[in-house]
Amino acid sequence: MGLAEHPDRRSAHTLAQLQLAMELQRQVPILSLRQVLHKLRLLDEATLAVLEWEDPELLRSRSRVLVERLLITDEEWHRAMAIVAGLVEIDVLTFSIDPRALDLLPLQKAMLHRVVPLGMLHDLFMVASSKPTSVDLLHELVSASGHSVAMVWASADDIDRRLALLSKASGVTLPPVVEPTPPASKTAPPPPPTMVQDELVQLAMQEVGATPDAAEMAAISESSGVVRLVKRTIAEALRTNTSDIHIESNPGDEPTFIRFRRDGDLEQHLVLPAKLRAPLVSRIKIMAKLDISERRRPQDGKIDFSEFGGPKLELRVAVVPTHDGLEDVVLRLLASSKPLPLSSLGFQLRDQEIVASFSARSFGLILAAGPTGSGKTTTLHSMLAEVNTPERKIWTAEDPIEISQPGLRQVQVNSKIGVTFASAMRSFLRADPDIIMIGEIRDAETAKIAIEASLTGHLVLSTLHTNSASESVVRLLDLGMDPMNFADSLLGIVAQRLVRRLCRQCAAASELDDRGWQDLVNEYRQGSPLTEQQAAERLLDAAGVSSPAAVRVWHPVGCERCGGKGYKGRQGVYELLQNSETIRQLIQERARPAGIFSAAVTEGMRSLRHDALEKVVQGHLDMAQARAAYR
Repeated sequence: MGLAEHPDRRSAHTLAQLQLAMELQRQVPILSLRQVLHKLRLLDEATLAVLEWEDPELLRSRSRVLVERLLITDEEWHRAMAIVAGLVEIDVLTFSIDPRALDLLPLQKAMLHRVVPLGMLHDLFMVASSKPTSVDLLHELVSASGHSVAMVWASADDIDRRLALLSKASGVTLPPVVEPTPPASKTAPPPPPTMVQDELVQLAMQEVGATPDAAEMAAISESSGVVRLVKRTIAEALRTNTSDIHIESNPGDEPTFIRFRRDGDLEQHLVLPAKLRAPLVSRIKIMAKLDISERRRPQDGKIDFSEFGGPKLELRVAVVPTHDGLEDVVLRLLASSKPLPLSSLGFQLRDQEIVASFSARSFGLILAAGPTGSGKTTTLHSMLAEVNTPERKIWTAEDPIEISQPGLRQVQVNSKIGVTFASAMRSFLRADPDIIMIGEIRDAETAKIAIEASLTGHLVLSTLHTNSASESVVRLLDLGMDPMNFADSLLGIVAQRLVRRLCRQCAAASELDDRGWQDLVNEYRQGSPLTEQQAAERLLDAAGVSSPAAVRVWHPVGCERCGGKGYKGRQGVYELLQNSETIRQLIQERARPAGIFSAAVTEGMRSLRHDALEKVVQGHLDMAQARAAYR
């Protein structure tokens, strides 16, 4: 049932009717802000499409910009956000207010906050507001009334007229209407996305009631308030490009924290009352088909969000017991996404051309190295996308399958039933492959099969958990690989990191004095065989200038687009070791990482340090993020 079809959105005139309307509202599917703007006829489809093309975030967490660009009014924006939050609308002029409501929130305070108190509905103090998703307003009303507050939407004009009637009857003077003031500067962050969830928290609190015992947990976790709260949290994480959701329980009456990992950093998303922690964890366990009675051992599972009315999304669930019999939960979002083109990964042009040439080879071994979460799988899938044609048969073994491509034959590794990377490799070799991708080389058996496959006419791609390209060579030799075969099979190794990228809209540039330039050059050449002149030439070439006086370094500032943080998205930093006669001979001689690194840099390789500092003078990174890539 959509927004336009719901018959009861403004038909509640008493508290009893309001309770019924709220119950009906919980059955209405959750709508996105884009859908609401269209259904309210605030923006037409053509305008919405242009806005999405201009900036996909504009109709997500940065929607407040619509008001500042005069596309919609402040009141229209608040009404839209209320509908997204699933709040009920009422006609406050005809609503029968409980006389005791003004005892809980005196008329002067109601006038100050531009709200109309309606009365108590069970344990909730119901209030009508034209800004019912405002967290600050909610906190102020809770403090003023001393009760848990739930808000419904009513138009600002109707609220002012009802307050005027109430003031006339009581003799209280109505203060002048204060219009909302625009933000003082563009550095002010937009309202947090958590504001639309506070109503759901109140509903869940009302349904849970007293702290439940273990026997009641399953039934409570299925209650609509908790269900909608979990669903909305996951949907919000997906909309804001969150990679992980962390649910952290604390003992006693301390609150439960929900934090989102975005662009590699954790951010506070929601703070929940203590009595919601057990129903919340139980609901997630039920969705992941885990044992809700088991609280002593860790549990792992998966959630198919589409089974619960959400978009196509898989979540990996890890439940970890903590002290005092509590449990923490971490959910990894695995949206089946399309591969990114190589040109969008952040490779320097010289490295992009080399990586593309690797993909075009008919046989050999290509490795991506780096810590967990550094984008190795994304890089390999982008390489596969370059050669994914009907003429090639491509098999992949992954754990988990995070990126799907039409034409690829993708296998999910499951060690519990004997499907390992090594067993998958052996099966692939009997299935007439052209290209094989293995999610990770974890043991000597997998490494041996990968090298043998690359020497017998197959292009093999895989990943390693190593710090640098040169360390990857030694790691495989230490696993017992034959140095002659490995040297012949290797095409190249991409070591990489992901760091936070400067916001392009607000980053500020500054010049370098002579001392600053010298420090930059010295930091660039540290640990490498480069001379001072060679390092300076590389930096000038990367910056596209001819003299140090023209070099600029960039700093984060903060604006609405980046939420006041100065960073927007993430940037890859790469180290590309290309096999050559010199490198091949060093591998055969079992040279140490330092020797392989020096030889590769002499031949033109940029290390992680080099690439990061080059991206500083190109305006992609600041010095703090650059150093995070190689320190």
